[in-house]
Amino acid sequence: MDLLSALHSFVRVAATGSFSAVSRETGASQPTISRHIALLEQHYGTTLFARTTRSLMMTEDGRSLLPHAYEVIEILETVETELGRRRASVSGLVRIGVTTAFGLYVASRLGELLERHPDLSIELVVRDGFGDLVEDGLDLAVRIGEIAEGSLIVRRLGSIQRKVIASRAYIARRGRPEHPRDLVTHPCIAHTYSGLRFDLLLERDGEQSAITASGPFRANNTEAVLTAVRAGAGIGVLPSFQVQDGLDSGEFVELFNDWSMPLLPFYAVHTGPRTLPLRTRAVLDFLVEISSVLRHHAD
Repeated sequence: MDLLSALHSFVRVAATGSFSAVSRETGASQPTISRHIALLEQHYGTTLFARTTRSLMMTEDGRSLLPHAYEVIEILETVETELGRRRASVSGLVRIGVTTAFGLYVASRLGELLERHPDLSIELVVRDGFGDLVEDGLDLAVRIGEIAEGSLIVRRLGSIQRKVIASRAYIARRGRPEHPRDLVTHPCIAHTYSGLRFDLLLERDGEQSAITASGPFRANNTEAVLTAVRAGAGIGVLPSFQVQDGLDSGEFVELFNDWSMPLLPFYAVHTGPRTLPLRTRAVLDFLVEISSVLRHHAD
């Protein structure tokens, strides 16, 4: 039963004393109004109106129900108004799971999104490992690499280009490797989320070079890898957008820039529904928008 519609009909019949008057007032047919009252009477197991051929009188139970009906209508209409306002505006909290590198990039751009939507709140959950979206209470997550979980709804954001880099101080001290195979004689910093070893696949003019190197330091966080490279601890492989400023300033040196590496696809994922709340949709659209810069780095 549509309780709200039935209660609306009840209070208007009580006010006008006429089914036909409420029918004219609401545009609903008179049988519909009568059915609303009959459904309420059936639901509560009582008679709300005493009917004769000439009059319609409210019963004692009807009079008892009336103030409660007004109260219920007011509560339900307040809820609908509030939820409708939320649906019509971008407001509320969105929790996003992001990798370290992409999380720092998103954090640097969030001011644009929050300026557009002052009632929106964002919480970044930053880690390089992927957890369960539901258990972690995430509305969205950004994942790198192919998505194996068929239950997730996926939106491709682009592809990430990686660069092999070292600090200029490191190159001055240890020399510059000229070929990928030279890495076996250099300390290489592994990002342990993608494996405990430093594995690299490079290609140039049909020649492939698959390298497995090692070093005294590894980390499960790309920012830690970047810090170690900056300190001259060894050679690292990191997303181009994470190291571009250092390359532009001359702090880092890109190695093997005439070789290419497979691009890493990255995605925004969520568990549904496909029709997202407006606040989550706004954040997803923003991720797509700012990822265009990363797509440019991958071109």
